[in-house]
Amino acid sequence: MDELEFCVKSLSYPLGMVLENLERRDGQRAEIRGSRLILPEVPFPAKCYLAALVIFESLDAVDRKRLSDDYLGLEEFREKILSSKLGELVGKYLRDPWTYLGNRGSLVVDWLEFKRREERVRPYLERLKSLREESKSRGEFLERSGFLGELSVDEALLLGYLAEDEKFRELINAALGKHNSLFKEMVVRYFRALRA
Repeated sequence: MDELEFCVKSLSYPLGMVLENLERRDGQRAEIRGSRLILPEVPFPAKCYLAALVIFESLDAVDRKRLSDDYLGLEEFREKILSSKLGELVGKYLRDPWTYLGNRGSLVVDWLEFKRREERVRPYLERLKSLREESKSRGEFLERSGFLGELSVDEALLLGYLAEDEKFRELINAALGKHNSLFKEMVVRYFRALRA
């Protein structure tokens, strides 16, 4: 997994699953041509957003509707970047992203594969829910969540995606950062890419 896949999956795991199967090429605009994702040479935050956006726009209406909350997450990411120091660097790409989008392809989310992966991490999610109820403090929750060290980076991202609310997702990410060295290393690489 590279930083772009990590970024897209952190915004929308299903869109990141689609990205896994696309060959990447450099080009003038963000577009889909067959099984290729063409991306312009732009700063990383803009590249991540444009990649996720063009994949979303290339899905059929049913999948787009199913992922409507994920689309809102993409827009939150865009607004967050625009209102940060990075906004100066990438503002022209994010204020009018449609200018940088080309051909929309015809992509699908493999929901059977998504379900298979979900079944793998669901027991961890249920265990974390119980742990959250049992723990008297955040510190206790973090101390008792060492079992998250068993997960791959991909599984860790899916676990966060499946969390019901933002506070629980933040708690899960804190526990992953504490106990999962692979996830922690990928987060560091991702933030370096954002600031590069």
